[in-house]
Amino acid sequence: MNTESYRLVKLAIQVISVIASLLINSLLITLIITKSPKNMGNYRHLMVYFCCCSMIFGILDVIVQPNILTYKSAFFMVVDMKRRNFAPWFGKFAVYALCGSFGIAIYGIAIHFVYRSFALERQGRIRYFKGAFLIFWFSIPLVGGAAWFLVTAYVFPKTKMETEYIRSIVNETFNMDIDNCAYNAGVFFPLDENGKQVIGWWSFAGFAGYLTIMIIPFSIILSFGFKSWRIVGGLLEQGDSEFAKNLQLQLYKALVAQTIIPVILLFIPFGLLFTLPIFEIDCQFLAALIFAIYPAVDPLPILYFVDYYRIPVIDFFKTTKCRANRVGMDSIGSTVIE
Repeated sequence: MNTESYRLVKLAIQVISVIASLLINSLLITLIITKSPKNMGNYRHLMVYFCCCSMIFGILDVIVQPNILTYKSAFFMVVDMKRRNFAPWFGKFAVYALCGSFGIAIYGIAIHFVYRSFALERQGRIRYFKGAFLIFWFSIPLVGGAAWFLVTAYVFPKTKMETEYIRSIVNETFNMDIDNCAYNAGVFFPLDENGKQVIGWWSFAGFAGYLTIMIIPFSIILSFGFKSWRIVGGLLEQGDSEFAKNLQLQLYKALVAQTIIPVILLFIPFGLLFTLPIFEIDCQFLAALIFAIYPAVDPLPILYFVDYYRIPVIDFFKTTKCRANRVGMDSIGSTVIE
């Protein structure tokens, strides 16, 4: 596949993904608002918030249309500002904002695990998600996204060494002139003016920053996820109503699935993308479309596992099918009578 064909296929996937993301997340938001039981509490607000974040993620991806690549000891994201008609300042900001949305996503998942754990414990800690506290929880993913944005913008170097290191591969792979691109790159072992390999200390610092930002939510997910798993395991032995037990189990299954999806589509690929270039191991197969499909598939677990959202969707399609069959039968009947 040549460069132009690859670009068009990639763009088609991104557009289809963002359209699917907008439709599915909008549907889920509507169902959350109209079909959620009262005892779901402020978890409804968290789910709506997370749906909105996924939609913004998808919109940014199709606007920026990033090209992600690894080459020897470098990983980088480039955007052709000339082709996209971006002003230089906007191209840079768009790259940083898309990277920041990754930080928002991983911290948003961690907040969900904290809420589910508090709800399952039944120790009154759920009150910390009410009133002004809710604003605090909403702000945490934004802080995580801002941290990722700042590391991307200010820690990774964009000197002549980094630019020259990736110039030829950017031109060869994407048919782009790096001078017309906004980019973010980590080059662990760039070449100096004499062609000698040196250590890119700032790139290692940026890598450490990314790693630190990722470790915090992962630790929260593992800790609170394990607590929730233990509590869910004993739900059937508790004296709660079947209604409450089933709802908790459905929400927990959806949350686990919503964690597996970004782990497979984002966390593992990006973790390898950041790490393998240190050893000059090519991982281009991970970099091609790892952003694109995540926003579209992220809301699907809630639609599938939670009865209050799945059943109305199934009923809608059943009703639509019955109406179509009825119209078809009426049409056949009228033809026979004539």
